[in-house]
Amino acid sequence: MQLLRDILTHDEIQSLRDYWNRYNELSYVNCWTYPGHAYRDRSEYIDRRLVIVNDSDQGRIMKRIVDDIWPGQNLSFWANFQRQAVCHQLHVDEYGTDRVNPTWTIIIALDTVPEWKAVIFKEMFNGNSKLNDFVAKIDYRSPPKGDYSKLHDLDHMDKWVDGVNYNFCNWFEIDGVFCYEAGCGVLFDTNQAHTTNNWPKYPKFTHRDLIQIHIGGSTATSSTFHDVEKGGESIPDATAMREKMQQLNSD
Repeated sequence: MQLLRDILTHDEIQSLRDYWNRYNELSYVNCWTYPGHAYRDRSEYIDRRLVIVNDSDQGRIMKRIVDDIWPGQNLSFWANFQRQAVCHQLHVDEYGTDRVNPTWTIIIALDTVPEWKAVIFKEMFNGNSKLNDFVAKIDYRSPPKGDYSKLHDLDHMDKWVDGVNYNFCNWFEIDGVFCYEAGCGVLFDTNQAHTTNNWPKYPKFTHRDLIQIHIGGSTATSSTFHDVEKGGESIPDATAMREKMQQLNSD
């Protein structure tokens, strides 16, 4: 995990907000809330994502960020403006499942909010099915590695039995914690387990916005659109996005 300082300017943040405000009706549901989710009664979905088309002004901002980190490599990537309605639980990004070459994720904050965090763990998995297998085999008789529920607001995954908290995150090893600061970001391996904290428990927040970039592929010209998390909607391809954006621009 690597913290990235000041990778977006104030004007670039506003440009990305303008992109969302203009085109958010083209966003898709990445993942629906599921039975047992702590906030299923609050929202029918966890987040919506708006693809940032690579040849847009905002797409060029994303390319500048990627090229600054990996100069001269011309790595493939795809980016999205993400509006979270509720918090995610522990997961890995399916973008890295069965990968050929390394893949990475960047999360970028658009706001400075101390109560918003991304918690990154050292454990890595080839997809969420492997993560779930690992969780199912945790020996809860062994000492936990930390009380992350209290330390980092991960209490949306608490499971209390006979006065003992079986929050499985406590048996993972933390790599680092990213506290949201506008224009800053965090870079980590796509296959690392990670989660948002329980930000919806604070009544003043109705949603959380961020930018997500997935980097890596078989070649610099490989397809940059991958399947969404189980239960989500289809990601529109770049051609369809451009056509719909042109229609909106002509209205």
